[in-house]
Amino acid sequence: MRTGEARVAIEGRPTYIPGLEPVLSVKSFDFRLWIQVAFSNGQEDSPQSFFCLRSDHSAFGKGPRMRQTKALRIGIWILAAAAVCVSVARGQTGVKPADGVLVVKNGKRPSPPAGASTKLVLEPIYTIGGGDSPEQDFSSISRIAVNDDGTVFILDSKESLIKAFDAKGRLLLSFGKKGQGPGELNTPIGILISPAKEILIEDALNRRLAFFDMKGKFLRHQSIVGFGLNGIKMDAKGRIVAISMNFENGRVSNDVKTYDPDLKPRRTLTTLEIVNMGKPRIDPFSLAPALLYGLDDQDRIFMGHSKGYSIRIFDFEARLLRTIEREFDPVPVTKEEKEEYLKTLARMPIQGSMNLKEMVVFPDFFPAYSNFIVNRDGRLIVRTYEKGVAAKEYFHDVFDPDGRYISRIPLRMEILVWRDEKLYGTEENEDGYKILKCFRTRWEK
Repeated sequence: MRTGEARVAIEGRPTYIPGLEPVLSVKSFDFRLWIQVAFSNGQEDSPQSFFCLRSDHSAFGKGPRMRQTKALRIGIWILAAAAVCVSVARGQTGVKPADGVLVVKNGKRPSPPAGASTKLVLEPIYTIGGGDSPEQDFSSISRIAVNDDGTVFILDSKESLIKAFDAKGRLLLSFGKKGQGPGELNTPIGILISPAKEILIEDALNRRLAFFDMKGKFLRHQSIVGFGLNGIKMDAKGRIVAISMNFENGRVSNDVKTYDPDLKPRRTLTTLEIVNMGKPRIDPFSLAPALLYGLDDQDRIFMGHSKGYSIRIFDFEARLLRTIEREFDPVPVTKEEKEEYLKTLARMPIQGSMNLKEMVVFPDFFPAYSNFIVNRDGRLIVRTYEKGVAAKEYFHDVFDPDGRYISRIPLRMEILVWRDEKLYGTEENEDGYKILKCFRTRWEK
C-alpha cells in the first residue's frame, strides 16, 4: 500500500473498488474482529478496505468451549464477509470511499443482490376524485399528509381547502377557506403532520404557517416573514428542512437549510443560483423542481439536484453521510415539448414588463430525473424523464436502503407519499379530473 493512501474503516459494511478481486484476512484487537478486504489487482499496492464486527469479553471468553465458540463465530463472520464481497463483485453496484464518505455507484441497468425481491407489486385500495361526487372532487391536489392510522389529508391549493379521508377512502371532514384572517389561507402550498399531531399548512401569500388540530380546528399562526420558507419537511424531533429564497447583488438563489423547531437556522445544506439579473436566462427543466429532498425514519436528509443523477444523504448538522449515483442516458428535449412548454407559459398571468418567454433557454436534454420519494426505511423511487409505452407514463428507478439500483417500473401517476407499505399518487383520469390513488405495496422475486 502506498504511503498516504487512505484506508476506510466502516463498521458493518465493506468498501468496493470496481474491477478488483476481493481477498479476505482477519485481524482481532480491542475486542473487535476486523475483516480486511484487499481488492487485489496483482500488485503490491492494491487498495484495501476494512469492515468491523464488534465483540466484547462475553463473546470470546475463556476455556476450550469458549475458544470453539470463538472459532465458530469467526468462521461464520468470514463466510458472511465472503458472501458480501462476492455479491458486490458480481454486480454493477460499486461502493467507493471518497473523503471518508461512501459513494454508491450504480450502472445503467438494475443490479440487485442475488435472491433479492425486486418486483414492486401495487394492489389498488381506493381512488378519490374523478367527478362522481362533488365532496370528493378537487380543483387541484397540491400535497398530501398521511397520519399513522392511514388518514390522508389532501391540500387543494386553488380552493384553500383541506379534505381528510380515512384508510378506506371515505370522507371524514374538510376545513379551510380563502382569506387573510385567523385560520384563513391564501395560496397554501404545503401540508404536513407534526410530531405533536398538529396539521401544519404553508400559507404562501399570507407569509405564515397555519396550525390546526387533527379535527381541523384552527390553533395558531407563525410568521415566516424574512424567512421566505417553502417546501417544509419535519423530522420526528420537530426539526425542519426547508428552502429559503435569497436576493443578493442582483442574484436570486435558493438555500436548503435545517432549522430548529422554533425556526432558528442551524446549517446550510446547499445553495443554488436561480437567476442572475445581469444575465436573466432560465433553464425551465432545471427549475421545476431544482432542489429535491426528503427524510427517512433515521432523520437522514436525502437531497438531490436534477441536473445530475446524484442523491446525497446528510444528517441535520449538514454532515455528508453517503452519495448515491447512477449512470444514465440523457433524454432529448423534443421540439414538440418545447412548444408545449411555451404555450403553457403564455397562459400564465405575468405582472410588470418582464418577458418570461425571452428568458427561457431550453437545454438539449432533460435533467436526470424530475422527482424522488423516500420512504421510512430509506428506499427511494426516482421518477425519470424516460417515457414508457402508455401515454403520460414514465419509468421510475427503485433503490434499496443501501442505495443499490434494484428495479425500474413504468407509472403514469405522480407519487406523493410512500409509507407503511402504502403508496399514494395522483394522475388525471380520462375526463381530465385529478384523482388520488392509494395502493398497498409488496415485493416479489
